[in-house]
Amino acid sequence: MPGTSTVGFDASHPLGDFSGASEHPTGEFEGDAADLKKGVKGWLAVAVKTIKTGDQARDRDMWKAFEGERFPDIRFEIERVETSFPTVTDQTDALLTIHGRLAIHGVTRSMTFPGRIRLRDGKLWVRGESRIKMSDFGISPPRRLMLKVKDSVLVSFNLNLASAE
Repeated sequence: MPGTSTVGFDASHPLGDFSGASEHPTGEFEGDAADLKKGVKGWLAVAVKTIKTGDQARDRDMWKAFEGERFPDIRFEIERVETSFPTVTDQTDALLTIHGRLAIHGVTRSMTFPGRIRLRDGKLWVRGESRIKMSDFGISPPRRLMLKVKDSVLVSFNLNLASAE
């Protein structure tokens, strides 16, 4: 659901940690909330240019590091999902292990996101996070004031999903 979902990151820099996020992820997911054991398929994407940190100079540095003109999108394709409960309810979070392929900067790698899912107001809420190294995706961590951003960043998603029906 546009405007209610985010994809973001938390990064470390010697002069202070910072976060960035996009409120404009796109994606399609297919699954049965009444029986998650049947499997879940789907993908999630975010345009690099929509990720904002609240600092325009840092955003330009990030766009440059990601080579946003050549590689405008970050995309995750679900391969399989493991769940602690077969059914999604509004009473309890079901824990997820989401396995898939993450493509950033023209490099695709296997990735696992621990997460959770729950029914909220008739819609699915899904959240997860995991650490990645920018260098694993061919990205040199950006520098700011001659100091480098730490290679490891925490990437996360917080999604509100509505039925396409």
